[in-house]
Amino acid sequence: MPASTEKELFCNEAFRLSSDRLSQGDSEVWLDGSTLCIMRGGKLREVKIAPLPAYMPHYHGPIPVLSAMYNLAGQEMQENLLPDGLLKAGKSWTSVWTRDIAYSVLLGAVLSMPEACRASLESRVKDGLIMQDTGTGGGWPVSTDRVSWSSAAWHYYYITGDREWLAWAAEIIKATHAQDEALLTRSETGIFPGETSFIDWREQSYPDWMSPADIGASQAFGTNVLHVMSRRALARMSAELGQAEQAQALAAQASQLSEAVNRHFWCRATNQYGILSTADGHLDSRSDALASSLALLSGLSGTHSEASMQNLPRSSFGSPVFSPYKSHLGCYHNRSIWPFTEAFVLMAQAERQDLHGMEASMAYILRSALLFGSNKENLDAITGEACDSMQNSNAQLWSAAGMQGMFYHGLFGMQYEQDNLVFNPCIPKAYAGSHWLTGLKIRGMVIDIHINGYGNELCKAMINGRMSTPFLPLESKGHFVIEMELQPSDDENSSNVARPLTIGDLREPLWDKPSRKLLSWLPVEGALMYRVYRAGEVITQTAACQYAISATEVYASYRIQAICDKKQSCLGEPFEAIPEGAQHILQPSNIGEQGEHQVEQGQAWLNTDPSTRKLIYESISLPAGRYSLRWNYCNASNTKRDGDSCALRRLYRGEEACGLVVLPQCGEAGEWEKFGLTAASILELNEGEHCFSLQYEASCNKGGSVNQSMLRELILTKID
Repeated sequence: MPASTEKELFCNEAFRLSSDRLSQGDSEVWLDGSTLCIMRGGKLREVKIAPLPAYMPHYHGPIPVLSAMYNLAGQEMQENLLPDGLLKAGKSWTSVWTRDIAYSVLLGAVLSMPEACRASLESRVKDGLIMQDTGTGGGWPVSTDRVSWSSAAWHYYYITGDREWLAWAAEIIKATHAQDEALLTRSETGIFPGETSFIDWREQSYPDWMSPADIGASQAFGTNVLHVMSRRALARMSAELGQAEQAQALAAQASQLSEAVNRHFWCRATNQYGILSTADGHLDSRSDALASSLALLSGLSGTHSEASMQNLPRSSFGSPVFSPYKSHLGCYHNRSIWPFTEAFVLMAQAERQDLHGMEASMAYILRSALLFGSNKENLDAITGEACDSMQNSNAQLWSAAGMQGMFYHGLFGMQYEQDNLVFNPCIPKAYAGSHWLTGLKIRGMVIDIHINGYGNELCKAMINGRMSTPFLPLESKGHFVIEMELQPSDDENSSNVARPLTIGDLREPLWDKPSRKLLSWLPVEGALMYRVYRAGEVITQTAACQYAISATEVYASYRIQAICDKKQSCLGEPFEAIPEGAQHILQPSNIGEQGEHQVEQGQAWLNTDPSTRKLIYESISLPAGRYSLRWNYCNASNTKRDGDSCALRRLYRGEEACGLVVLPQCGEAGEWEKFGLTAASILELNEGEHCFSLQYEASCNKGGSVNQSMLRELILTKID
């Protein structure tokens, strides 16, 4: 092991990072020229880091680990390039997904491999619509984060100026928005439904009781931030295309949705945004690192984004995907660090010009790549290890892109402001020195950037030898050398207050034969108290595992939460206290386009064939009121986690269309006897006779994907 001339960059309770070395427990990593030497468990592994090709931007500076990890990221980006010109998601994968390429483009991949990024974005379009990645219950519309593609498409245009791309991409986004607006059932606040972006192993992140149908009816903070960003991207595209009126309307839509998201997901108790809201309106107060970062970077309306970043939980190895994590489950999205999400955290800290936050995020990202000799997919938030995860990959595309983004958007502070390329460097004191980024190609420009010093305040800037402010209009052409001198500063405005440490949660309480008169639940290990919620509001707190309620003629929904000191559980499954005579079970009676076939044995097979396109239920006479409609169904076309086989049917009351019923995959492939309930459809009904039917029509066609399900009874409950 060679002697070190190291300069300490970062040190905490778990590891120490210096200019040419990483120390963590009994592990040591050091640089020997262009070789990364990794000593773990008494075994030495060497990773050769090759020089970057001429077409990529190059970095060199005073910190050896920075130069090495920048080159490693570029090397692994090249390794992910497939023979057909697409970028795969990582060494363990064979293709790319919508969210992977979208986030990679935003982080920095488009600056090093623009044409591969374009080809990859194009590959995620089918039949004129953005393709939804696999997710809970069979993709869209349970998962709706495909709109992440929009911001990446705009970003590609911004960097290349390709107007042919701009016109094509704008039409794709318009069509995707139109489908979302037509079929996604938005809440009264205007919030879009759909699961959390990229956190698509539902058992890892959602309360245990929630089925794919429940998840599809919930609203995710991060996914709604993406819907805001998508509308802003299309507004900018429309303005570029000379469609001023449309651009103005889209900008107004984005602002309206932004304000709704800011109100709906803010949690005063934790002083940060909650990760999701369930269908009954309860806000889950857990944090979401990616969503919080995107909220700040996208300029979400309101002032909460700043506080959210300051209060974002951390571990010794970075910012967990969400927190608190589920104590009883292993690591993947749960109890994990994903370097690409940490890169977005870093970009948000750079946007805030927070030197202390930057310093920590840089150390977390560098530690991971140095220790494992690759830009890993994810790491255990508690141990910092990659092998502890349930699934992992080397050379993960968005992790490598995140490493690049640390340089482009962090250290060099590259930002895009309207028609100008702007530089706001953010160099922590430990990284002081002379930093160069050369060969950066943006539109008609080739740019070399030199930064000297540390801090976040400029004392001098020159462009091609002349004193200037550090920005370039996008229409500029030629070779530009931008030189910036920083005013030494520890930045008194930076947040040097330690962010809270992530913790595990308590298990959710399980019901123990509750009734309309007595709520009872099983004790939760470690819980000291239980909160009882009715209609989303806390009505009492008790140390007992039961609570007496009045048997009234009014419908009510109850949920229980376990608490202990600083720990708490997610809210448990709702229990409906239903008055006598308020619930009705309707059997399916006829099937077929004209209802010409009788349903046999109380269940009906539905697919896209004409003979199964309409399912009619028994008619019923009802008093006026507000009703919940839920169907007992089974969709076992694929697994709960994969595929594109979520079924859709239009709900009719007589001849009137009154909603969309989503029938996600609810079991594993082929388990056609595993039935569950859909999310509730809420209808205001007048007094009288009612006949309900489910129908397959053109709007239910998701582009030739599987669209089939088995249906049984309809459960009709008067809730008001």
